[in-house]
Amino acid sequence: MAVKEKVEELEDRRLEKEIADIKDDLSVLRDDLADLARALKETLGDYRQTAREEVRRKAGEAQARIGEQVGKARALGEEAVEQMERKIVERPLASLLTAAGIGFILARLLEGGRRN
Repeated sequence: MAVKEKVEELEDRRLEKEIADIKDDLSVLRDDLADLARALKETLGDYRQTAREEVRRKAGEAQARIGEQVGKARALGEEAVEQMERKIVERPLASLLTAAGIGFILARLLEGGRRN
C-alpha cells in the first residue's frame, strides 16, 4: 500500500502543478486581454478623432464652396438688377407700358378665378 499511496501523492502533486500552471496561464491571458482592450480603445479613439477631423475638414470645404456659390449668385442678381435699371433709364415709357401690361394681364388672370 505504501507504493499506492506514493503514486497517489505523486499524482496529486502533478495535478496541483497542472492546476497552478493553468492558473498562471489564465493570469497571463487575463493580462494579455487587458492589454489588447487598452490598445483597441486607443486605436478606436485615434480613429474616432481622425474621423471627426475629416468630417470637420469636409464641412469646412463644403461651407467654402457654398460661400463661393452664394457670392456668384449675389453678383449675378446684382448685375441683372443693374441691367434692368439701365433699361428702365434708357426707355422709361416702354418700361412703364410693359409693367402696366404685365400688371393688367396678372389682374385678369387672378380675377378670372373669382368670376363664377
